[in-house]
Amino acid sequence: MRRGFKAQATRLALEIRSEFSTVARAAFDPYAYFQEYGIDVITIGELEGPARDHFYLQLGGTLSGALIPTGTGFIVLDNDAHPMTRRRATAAHELAHHALEHEFTASISLSERKCGLGGDQESEADVLAGELLIPFESAKAHAFAGWTDEQVAEQYGVSIEFARWRMNASGARKIASRAQQRRAS
Repeated sequence: MRRGFKAQATRLALEIRSEFSTVARAAFDPYAYFQEYGIDVITIGELEGPARDHFYLQLGGTLSGALIPTGTGFIVLDNDAHPMTRRRATAAHELAHHALEHEFTASISLSERKCGLGGDQESEADVLAGELLIPFESAKAHAFAGWTDEQVAEQYGVSIEFARWRMNASGARKIASRAQQRRAS
């Protein structure tokens, strides 16, 4: 990941969230972003024939979502068989690729947390998606307040696994723990 990207992602996420009047501690709706930017969302359940067979049978149900270029625009393919908490995380990841203007032929997210892009673009999309769904400052405030992964997940409409990842990967829990240790000494 390029130097300074996390700070850039924090600023961009705040800009995007404020564009949709989303306050720091409120859940962000990636689907509203797609609607605002004219990006159609198609669920796998809406597909018919060979396309549906490909995504359900050939990929074995592992497809979480995809951002697919269509000439001058994009569509998002959304796996409606997944729980909404999972779909929101996948949608935020694909949104991040779009917002960061990553160049690609298609971004496909599979259940094993693999994306067709790989490398820095994948890491950048993960960081921005995390900032969009659970902003760092909010994660830090919740860590200081002793919130559980379950409480964070409920507040932001994400899975417990995503909440745990974000609270740990953001460093929020480590910062809170160190501050508590300093106060105790």
